[in-house]
Amino acid sequence: MKSATETVRVNPSSRLAAVDLTDDLRRAIKDAGVTEGCAVAFCAHTTCALLINEWEDGALDDFCRRIDELVPGEVYYAHDDLARRTQNLQEGHERANGRSHVTQMLLGATSHAIPVSGGEPLFGQWQRLILVELDEPKEREVLFHVFGQ
Repeated sequence: MKSATETVRVNPSSRLAAVDLTDDLRRAIKDAGVTEGCAVAFCAHTTCALLINEWEDGALDDFCRRIDELVPGEVYYAHDDLARRTQNLQEGHERANGRSHVTQMLLGATSHAIPVSGGEPLFGQWQRLILVELDEPKEREVLFHVFGQ
């Protein structure tokens, strides 16, 4: 069995910016030399998400509007209340990003297992692998672990 792990770094431009990672995934599969198997896409950040969906401006705009309605910015988030919060504090790093954490928890999109056949990810006709930034823009890392024959 072949197995390879590759890390891709991306820099989303803004909160709720989407980055298409499909070509990066295809490259990782090709580089691993796997024609039949599985690719796992994993993002180890708590304030961004990986989605598999259609890359279409209207759908992405609709997604952003619904996220803003579902998780508004102008409400209280205990995570942002440093008078209350006592866990996982990093000096000089803390800022108000409770909204980003809540959004990621609702999406629950830290990783995806994607079947590989014929050396290609088995996506549906319009499906793409998309990273969505839920916080302030910064460099993000996504791991692709590809295994199989």
